[in-house]
Amino acid sequence: MPDKSSPLWWLFAAMSVVLYLLAIFPGMVNRSQKIWVSCGPVAGFLALAAFSANYGWPLAELLPAYCGLMLAFAAGFVGHTKALRTFMIWREENPGKPDDEGPGVPWILQMAFTLPVFLGGAIWYMNNS
Repeated sequence: MPDKSSPLWWLFAAMSVVLYLLAIFPGMVNRSQKIWVSCGPVAGFLALAAFSANYGWPLAELLPAYCGLMLAFAAGFVGHTKALRTFMIWREENPGKPDDEGPGVPWILQMAFTLPVFLGGAIWYMNNS
């Protein structure tokens, strides 16, 4: 693994965003949903940049956590494209209704596992390298 301040982390961050989009885009059914999902990596990066500026940590040293977050979301949706599409079609047809009234969301358990594993691994790596 490269050092946490290595410029390779910028490449890894870009690749993790691509994997995130590849995992989630097939489940989106209209343009507005795709735009909304595309804002996730941007919002995450802006939050990371704000954290970096506020606490004085170099942005490049925080990129492993960003990669972990993007990969956790991507891995959380793997295998659930059909269920995600069903849910997103329901959301489009039922605006304003609470999500818990719609079809089940089987990816929640997978997401509950991938987020702590990937983010925990990234934070462990950042603290031990």
